[in-house]
Amino acid sequence: MPDLASKFFWAIIPGLIVGVTMALWTRQQKKRDDERRQTEKERIKSETLRISLLLSTAQLSYAVAMAIKRGSPNGEIEAGIVQYDKSMVKFRDFEREQIAKNSASCDY
Repeated sequence: MPDLASKFFWAIIPGLIVGVTMALWTRQQKKRDDERRQTEKERIKSETLRISLLLSTAQLSYAVAMAIKRGSPNGEIEAGIVQYDKSMVKFRDFEREQIAKNSASCDY
């Protein structure tokens, strides 16, 4: 009888070791995947904000060029300023999120 219990024990041990190892590995892999997804979301948001700022700058540049060409400013400058203000508000919010995230993740 003890021989049967010993064989049963040695038959189960490899499966348990593999199961625990796979569970730990899967947990670490999930954590890395979640971090990558979060980083990708932040990168996409950053690029969107960068494009928005670039667009508002281009709009302001065009408005100023047209004002110089015509000799007086018109509604194009106001539209450019509104676009620029919206872009800057979004950028500042994103910047604050990043600062808060980075300061929260620092080890003190």
